[in-house]
Amino acid sequence: MAPTRRPGAQPGIGIEVSPAYELLNSLMTAFDESEADTYEVGMEWIAEIRARAGDELLGRIRQVSHSDSDTFIHLIGLAYDTPAPRDIPAFLEHLRATDPEEILLHLVQFYARDVRRMTPPDVIRAAVAGDKAASDEFLRTSHPDWEPWTEFLRNVLSVEPQAYKDELVAVLGEWAERVFKQEALTILPILERDAEAKRDLLRSLPDDEFVTVATNGVEFAPRPGCDRVVMVPSFVLRPLVSHLEVGEVLVIIYPVADESVSAEVDTPPQRLVRLSKALGDDKRLRILRSLADGEKTLMELADAFGVAKTTMHHHMIVLRSAGLVAVGVNDKRYRLRHETVPDVGALLSGYLGAATGPSAASGPPAPGRRRRTGTAG
Repeated sequence: MAPTRRPGAQPGIGIEVSPAYELLNSLMTAFDESEADTYEVGMEWIAEIRARAGDELLGRIRQVSHSDSDTFIHLIGLAYDTPAPRDIPAFLEHLRATDPEEILLHLVQFYARDVRRMTPPDVIRAAVAGDKAASDEFLRTSHPDWEPWTEFLRNVLSVEPQAYKDELVAVLGEWAERVFKQEALTILPILERDAEAKRDLLRSLPDDEFVTVATNGVEFAPRPGCDRVVMVPSFVLRPLVSHLEVGEVLVIIYPVADESVSAEVDTPPQRLVRLSKALGDDKRLRILRSLADGEKTLMELADAFGVAKTTMHHHMIVLRSAGLVAVGVNDKRYRLRHETVPDVGALLSGYLGAATGPSAASGPPAPGRRRRTGTAG
């Protein structure tokens, strides 16, 4: 049972590392075609791990995910429920011991407050159990105008739960063995380094500032009913930030800091690379100018610039990862981070060895996750 929190108190923040989380994140990265060129691991890395998996396994994963990479982020709640240390054998064993319909409830985001607000919990449970009338009601009431979501729901509600569970466990196990086992040797030490650094940072900052700094621009405002925030570092999801609710727990998956990733001494600081990319596009410069006039939603920005939401979302990912904008976890409003607008000349001269001020290699100074799961731009 979750501890009782006094009214108005801040939720506690924990930082957790586990192979199970990053296993699911690696699948998200490998199958997210809409953002494939955004991930900092690079297209070459994605192609390599897909080749290692092989066409037969890739096809089975597409089938079990219903060709929707968000499926793997939806399963993060089941990784969170796995007993510590949440390694992959324990995670797979937890899945085997979990009722098949419980797995489907996680897939349809039953434990997210906004989903249960739109559709009564008993209707969702009945739909997952195979009740046709309940399924129709779920589809009617849960984002009925959002076709990707309704298609995903139809697919999930049409599976035979036990057969689906068996295949899910099988493909996760094969991906872990063929692909992730080799990658984990490099990735897990990076995650541990970052978690340790973030625990030190957490002791020196207020919780809300800590989340903004750790996520490089995603702002968290506590909501009633949230008793705990779990911060999960990820190497493979960089620079995206994702979050999902698991009952009274908010899980935020954030990109590891640049200094947690080993690099050659002559490699340009990743922040300088991100800033160069962000400021090298005239439309992104105009977006920053627009945000200087005040906060705006993604749709407001898309309408103002005459582009699709997905295109604008990509621009905002680039700007946020460069430390230039912030976005609220709950309200999805973007603002210019006046406090971190950098002196690009100083960053460049610092890299060239002639800096007259603080180097940017340590990342942005501390201030004073489109998707159902809440990936932040």
